[in-house]
Amino acid sequence: MRRALLILSILLFTCSAFAQDRDSAAIRVIYKYRAKNFADRDGRSEDLLYLDAGRNYSVFYSYRTFMLDSAKEALTKRDLSPEEVFLGTKGMRQGIPEKIIKNYSAVLMTVLSKVLIQKYWYTDRMDSLEWTLTNDTLSVGSYLCYGAVCTFRGREWRAWYTPDIPSMDGPWKLTGLPGLILKAEDSAKEFTFESIGVVHLIPNIEIVNPLESNKSGFIETDRKTYLQIKRKSVEDIKGSITSQGMTILSVVDENGVESQIPKRVMNSIEL
Repeated sequence: MRRALLILSILLFTCSAFAQDRDSAAIRVIYKYRAKNFADRDGRSEDLLYLDAGRNYSVFYSYRTFMLDSAKEALTKRDLSPEEVFLGTKGMRQGIPEKIIKNYSAVLMTVLSKVLIQKYWYTDRMDSLEWTLTNDTLSVGSYLCYGAVCTFRGREWRAWYTPDIPSMDGPWKLTGLPGLILKAEDSAKEFTFESIGVVHLIPNIEIVNPLESNKSGFIETDRKTYLQIKRKSVEDIKGSITSQGMTILSVVDENGVESQIPKRVMNSIEL
């Protein structure tokens, strides 16, 4: 009970604008993420995702992408060349590119991402999920969770939430349940989020929206256009590279035969 009261005190929502009242995260949920990214392949990728939640806002992002971007930024500040930055970060794994900042009071989320070298952002609503609560229960770590189901963006989702952490939040764009979502998966089990830890952040970590200080590096778009751009980068990488003003260099083997970029079919988490 003491734990629940403590979490309640730090997660109660208030109604204030981001620019007027900067928020800080008091709790971090760590999720293991498994995804079938390609419709024509059976393999699954894995990532480590963080949900940092405060009173008014939360931010959801990949730990791997965060570490890679931080390393690149540090090397760039040392005036290293792009080639040196590449060599300095070679071997670091790239995670999912999307960062999602949720605004609880406005019921809106800002999605920031990068496709190849171009950065994009768009807004999406948080109130488009219609959950049906079930009688299912499941223990995730030390938390007893309750089940719920919904259809969202072309997939049927099953989620497990815990009232012990009274937050409407959850991984990715999944929100709106009477407790924090600690596990979620689609009916085909192609995309799975499962909490492997809940951490209290002492001191709290400021939640920063990079669009506040500099929008010049980002292109504003909408969700459907962004998904089309992302799909093109997977299924027509040459066309995507050309559209962003880059030059395609041919790679040949020892016999002088040009290597072909393998064809892939993207398996999107949402439609």
